[in-house]
Amino acid sequence: MQEFKSLKDIPKQDNFTGGSSACAGCGPSLGLKLALKVLGLDTIIINSAGCMTLLPLYPNTPLKASWIHNAIENAASTAAGARHGLDNLGNEDMNVVVYAGDGATYDIGFASLSAAAAKNERIIYICYNNQSYGNTGFQWSTATPYGSETKTTPRGKENPTGTNIVNKDMLKIMGAHRVYAATASLAYPVDFLNKLSRAKERDGFSYIELLGACTAGWNYDPRLTIKISKLAVRCGMWPLYEIEHGMLTLNKDFSELKPIDEFLKMQGRYRALPPDGVDRLQALINEHWAELKEYNKQRYV
Repeated sequence: MQEFKSLKDIPKQDNFTGGSSACAGCGPSLGLKLALKVLGLDTIIINSAGCMTLLPLYPNTPLKASWIHNAIENAASTAAGARHGLDNLGNEDMNVVVYAGDGATYDIGFASLSAAAAKNERIIYICYNNQSYGNTGFQWSTATPYGSETKTTPRGKENPTGTNIVNKDMLKIMGAHRVYAATASLAYPVDFLNKLSRAKERDGFSYIELLGACTAGWNYDPRLTIKISKLAVRCGMWPLYEIEHGMLTLNKDFSELKPIDEFLKMQGRYRALPPDGVDRLQALINEHWAELKEYNKQRYV
């Protein structure tokens, strides 16, 4: 397994060039750029309909790797088919990677994802989680965190909280499939690339969920993508951990989490979240963090 110890170890070759139609500061596009540094050109990317579908627009593409655009509900099934076809042709070294948003992962495409994971298909599934249906105008998904305002969960007199449903614990669900499951952050690229490198070498299904900060939907200055990504980890909104064979490992442990106030103030989607909503969100974060600390290095699912 290729191991990265510092930023100096990250390959300099870019397989994702400039000139895409993604927003300035787009987290998911930065994530794919990093991922291809580890995965290389011997990679087929299967993309569910979403924001990243707009990267290659015929006849142009910023990608040097192969790309298959798929319907939103069946990227994992397509990837499994590609894997079997390649294996039958003797091309076992080619990486088959799904790059899909949270709407395609948590909601519409979950059936095919779950089936591919249960069968332990040898594919890498990367969910770029921008916590919404971003490509269609920032609507609520089951990945949207409590307190976030979206186009379908607007704040108002009758509902000052915005999103008042607690988001799905997807990593725990995927861990329960007995596959490799991990979270990742753009602010910790060495951790992200080591997880990808590990997934690349595994003889089975791997699920990596990258927080995909969204400048347009989260409503923040595009220059702040990495800062917001780092704050999300430090305040416990996006803890970094992995689950393998049911065992949990906390990759970034802190004796104390930062309060969420600074993280919230930097984003328009949390603007006007009332104090009791902030308290409820902080309580949810503390509860999840305490659970991760309790089960660190132990069986979790």
